[in-house]
Amino acid sequence: MSGPNQGATAAAVVVLPIVSMVVAVIVVVTGGGAASSPASTGGCGSGGTAQTVADIDLDAEQMGHAQTIVSVVATRQLPAHAAVIALATAYTESRLINSAVQTDHDSEGLFQQRVSIYTEAVAIDPVRSTGAFLDRLVGVADWQTIPVGVAAQTVQISAYPDRYQPNAALAAELVGQVWPTAVAEGVSSPPAPGGEAAVAICPGAGGAVPAGEIVGPRGNNVAGTTTIPDGFVINGSAQGIVAVQYALAQLGKPYVWAAAGPDSFDCSGLTMAAWAAAGVALPHLAAGQTRNGEPSPTNLTQAVAGDLVMIPGSGGTAAAPGHVGMVAGYVDAADGRHLYLIQAPMTGIPVQLTEATRWDGQIVAVRHIA
Repeated sequence: MSGPNQGATAAAVVVLPIVSMVVAVIVVVTGGGAASSPASTGGCGSGGTAQTVADIDLDAEQMGHAQTIVSVVATRQLPAHAAVIALATAYTESRLINSAVQTDHDSEGLFQQRVSIYTEAVAIDPVRSTGAFLDRLVGVADWQTIPVGVAAQTVQISAYPDRYQPNAALAAELVGQVWPTAVAEGVSSPPAPGGEAAVAICPGAGGAVPAGEIVGPRGNNVAGTTTIPDGFVINGSAQGIVAVQYALAQLGKPYVWAAAGPDSFDCSGLTMAAWAAAGVALPHLAAGQTRNGEPSPTNLTQAVAGDLVMIPGSGGTAAAPGHVGMVAGYVDAADGRHLYLIQAPMTGIPVQLTEATRWDGQIVAVRHIA
């Protein structure tokens, strides 16, 4: 499946393997019952699907943006309390709905940041806007011990300074639910100044296996290898090649839900981190990444390095895919060209290369990023 950029304008990198043998692992997990509801697990669950948290109904978009904010905080190795402040702020400002409609002066995005100060490119991008908020937060004196509302107001300078504190409890529960590696790494709950609710990390956060089939209707799209095949070629733009090279360096690392590196990844965390290495910011949510770049044919006839490939997965839909992989490269063999995707499939299956044919009949979107 050759792409359109294999001519004079395309770059190609041949990757030499350490071992040429491909080991396939096929895992199909079927649930024996329904997944636990948020109510039955004390509010614990997964981001990116509609849930009720602290008696507040949040849809899939809101939960996805919450996951993005928490993931950015964790990636920057800030304490969980920074995520509590950021989530309380974003929920207060936008209800965790990312909008380009300028409702207050020239404010946009999750944090309703002023375009004249932050630029529109930052304000409307969930990853970059969270980073911009954190840049200012860490400059606030005693931000880890002062009340959440005070810290938020110091950054936002709102005309309504009392709005943030009432959402601190919701933010704390959200962070406890989606903090990516808290259990695995023994991250402690943040301080609870002023009698606020501290984060209570949910059992299995960042690594629980949901009930039912994990990825895709057949499950065979988790068959793959952690070894780069002999004769592997990466073709595409310079940025796409950088993104794929970063992703290939993660082969064999564990899947951890909501993680975006450096030691573990979930599906969109891997693609987000890979493109970040190439200088392109993506949101940490498969459905959100479908709105980036340009559409490309879903039959992968024009696929090149770094293109994002989406399938519904176990909890998504064609309109809001729940799983994403990335075109990595191809191998020319006697029986034709074999295109490979790189993905972080599911709990228990590490980052791996998967033949694109494993995803036949499931692909709902392909996005060419650069």
